[in-house]
Parts: sequence; C-alpha cells; structure tokens
Amino acid sequence: MIRRLGKPQLQEYARKAGFEVDTDVELDEFHTVSDSLFDILDTLDQMEPNTILNRNARRDAGRRPTSPEDPLNAIVRWCNVGTGGEGKLTGKRVGLKDMISVAGVPMSLGSRVMYGYVPDTDSLLVDRLLAEGAEIVAILNMDAFFCSGSGETSDYGVTRNPWDLSRTAGGSSGGSAAALYYEKIDITFGSDQGGSIRLPASWCGVLGLKPTYGLIPYTGIASSDQRTDHVGPLARTVEDIALALDAVAGRDSSDPRQHCGVSTERYSEAVEQAPKDFSGVRLGVLTEGFAFDSERAPEGTAETMGAVRVAIERIRELGATITEVSIPEHAFAPTLAFAIFVEGLTATFTGFGNGYHWVGRYSPHFALEFGKALKAFAQDLPPTVKVPLTLGTYLREQYFSTIYAKAQNLSAALCRAYDRVLDTVDFILMPAATHYAHRYAPSLPLSDRVRRGWSNLGNTVATNITGHPALSMPAAVAKNGLPVGVMVVGRRFHDADILGLVRTYERAYGWLPQPEDRADRDGVSYRTPAN
Repeated sequence: MIRRLGKPQLQEYARKAGFEVDTDVELDEFHTVSDSLFDILDTLDQMEPNTILNRNARRDAGRRPTSPEDPLNAIVRWCNVGTGGEGKLTGKRVGLKDMISVAGVPMSLGSRVMYGYVPDTDSLLVDRLLAEGAEIVAILNMDAFFCSGSGETSDYGVTRNPWDLSRTAGGSSGGSAAALYYEKIDITFGSDQGGSIRLPASWCGVLGLKPTYGLIPYTGIASSDQRTDHVGPLARTVEDIALALDAVAGRDSSDPRQHCGVSTERYSEAVEQAPKDFSGVRLGVLTEGFAFDSERAPEGTAETMGAVRVAIERIRELGATITEVSIPEHAFAPTLAFAIFVEGLTATFTGFGNGYHWVGRYSPHFALEFGKALKAFAQDLPPTVKVPLTLGTYLREQYFSTIYAKAQNLSAALCRAYDRVLDTVDFILMPAATHYAHRYAPSLPLSDRVRRGWSNLGNTVATNITGHPALSMPAAVAKNGLPVGVMVVGRRFHDADILGLVRTYERAYGWLPQPEDRADRDGVSYRTPAN
C-alpha cells in the first residue's frame, strides 16, 4: 500500500512541483482527490511484477576472486550461469561488465553505493546468450557508474593494464578488455556511451566493437542516456566478435533504442569470406582524427598518431585506396557529447535509472534499489559522477535543459557529415584512444583525476552520437611496447563489412604487440590475445 500524504506534506510537494495550494478549502479538495488516486495506485502496487529469466539455467552467484587468480583486478565476481544447452555460443565462456543484469548475481556498477543489489531479471543480452549455449563465468570491473575512461575510479580498485601493471586498462569497460588475458574467459561484453568499449580495447590490445546504435538490444543494462547507449563485444579474434553478434544482434520491442528498426547480417559468414587483400576498398583517413598532437596533449598522443599512420601504410600495402578525408564537425563532437552526457545522466539519475516517456521494458526493482542507494549513500559517489550531476542539475534548473536540446539538435549535422564522407569511402580510419595508457596516479589532485578520465575520448564520442559502428583493432604499437588501437568506422548496420576488413588485416599481419612481447612481463603469466 502506498503511503498517503497528509495535508502538510501535500502542500510541501505542491511547492516542489512549482506552485502553491492557496486556500484551506483548496487544500481539502486536493487531499480528497489525492486519496482517491492513491486507491487506484494501490491496485497497481499489489500486482505481481513480470520477471524475465531463463528458469532452466543454473545460477551460481559465485565469489570474489583471489589476488593470484586476478592480477589485473579485472574481475568483480566469478560466477556460473548457464543452461548446458546447444547453440552458437556453446563452449564459450563469457564475462559481463558489472552493469549488465544477471538474475541472482550481484550487480554494483563498480560502486559501493550499489553494493547489495541483486537483479531479479536477466537483461535481454543475457537471455540471448543463455539461449545460445554461452556460459556466463564472470562479472567484470568497471569505472564507477561508467563515468570515466580512465579505468581507475571503481570502488573495487584500479583495473591494471596487461602490458604494464603500473598503467591502467582504460575504461569504463576496463575489466571487459583486461579479462580477455585470462584462460577462463573467451568473450566479454561492455557498454559504450562515449568510447567505453573501444578505449580499453585500444589500451589493452584486444578487439572491441561499438556496434551500430540499436543493433544489440540494451534492455536490462544500466543507462546513461538512451541517445548514446551501446552494448557490444570484446574478444581476441574477429571470429569471436562475429559469433557474439550472430548470437545477440536483432530487434526486440523491449528496447526503445530500436524504434527505427534493426538490420542484421551474417557476421560469421562475412568473416569467413573476407578477401585476401584490400583491392577495390576505399579508405578515408580522417584529418581531424589526428589533430591532437599539440604540446598540451597527454603523454603518448603524438606517438599514438604516428603508430596508427604506420598501420595505415600496412593497409595500403594490401591494395586499399587511401585518401585523406575531412569532417570538421568531428572536432566539436566532444562538446556535444559532454552537454548530452551531463544533462542526460542527471535526468537518468532523477528517473532512478529508468527515466520516462518511452515504450519498452522498465525495471521497477532496479529503480527502487537505485533510489534507496542514492538516498542513503550519494555522498560516496566518486567525483567523476558528482561533477556531471552537479553541472547537469544546474543546467536543468537555470537553463531549463536548453543546452541539452541545442546539443541534440546540432548532433544532426555531425550525423550528416559522417554519412556524407561514407558515401565517398567504404570506411573511415583514425586512432581509437587519442593517447596510450596512462600510469595509475592516485596522488593526483581531484580535478586532474576527473579530467584525465575524459582525456582519451576525443575520437570515440562522435560515433556514439551518430550511431555508426566503430571497432578498435590492435594493429599498432608504441615504442614503449604499449598497444595502440586503430579505429575503423563504417556505415550504419554494415558491421559485417567492418569485421571482414579487420579479418583481412588480422590474417595478413596479426595483432600488435606480438605475443612474445607479453610473456611473463612483471612476473605475471597469463594468456595473450593470440593464444
């Protein structure tokens, strides 16, 4: 039963809504009407919720890893969820970012604020994975509330870079990239609102795909802003990326992000039939994607740009036609993305994770636990969350969300610009992360730690706004041996074309750094992506 409001509380909430109940008579009338409305709401409150889960699945919530079995701090929890059934992913062991709901398995979004929350419903992604025979074996570390690309804001601790333990794996899906170096994990999934799949993939030297917007349903995954939410796979091989898409891509009415329709392809087939060279392929190298090597840029920026240029020359050697292309609007993408992020995140928090005004599957259980957690522990949120929430609240209250509206309107020009260039070339190339992995530096001032969490996403955010598919492939290496990701952008719902291109490169050159460069570095032994 929903608690009734007394007359003083009714007056208080009227003021919060922006008006006064002027007279005692009017207040009495409001009170009478509200009581009758609460009677109606009680009927809804007593209805049983619909839970979505595979009841044939075994569900072992598991345990926290020990330090020796998780030297990269990539794992939040080992678990065991699966059906033992047959499907496209039979035999594949999958890890999920700690914001993808698995019924019966704790989910915390990398933050102590949400400790103790256990979903009662599977995300649609999990439902499809289980239906195709996958075994979910791990919940993976992430930046708290997916609000940083640094890999160091999780309340479980920093996720370490497998090529240099003094550096971070990147974020916010850092655990999803680093965990691929463990024998027990074959494929992982992360979310990407501004680069959070591609950035750690670039820093860790694995493949990471931000699919076309809406290709994989996002239902049951914690959201930042529906406009930029993406979920996608990370893996060591293109075959596994394709296999994952074959299993989970496609439309479902529960996800409002798919309202314009979804076009799927035969991803594994595209990889199997990838040509031996790039004859006839037109590639555009984005001028603005290399415009970050100023003196004020972070360490590794200029070297990252140079390493990607070397990889592009390898592509040219395989017969591709390569031209320089320009999208001036690309340079403004971080500005648009920040405006969308701060107000969009604030609106999502205000709506307790669900928000309003969309058709699809809501999560009352998550909203309840999210709201209770924020009410009790909001002070424990990291600065990378507090700063955007503070600014978003200010912009909503003082500028009435006009900044958000302007950014959304201007994003149409960015979309058209990418489409225009992709009418003249087949793919666009640029660095994924704009610099290589930075060192973990907990003693940095708060302001520096917050800002460097967003320092590497100058190239990735554009396609979160435009919705084009973008993949980071480990095709370059810096002089210090750190991986550098090359980002390939394609036409919407032509994700299979990207996989075919990447497979051709993989077959010809393999991935960098080379496996022997990883062996027993830092005294830690674990699998390399090529194994």
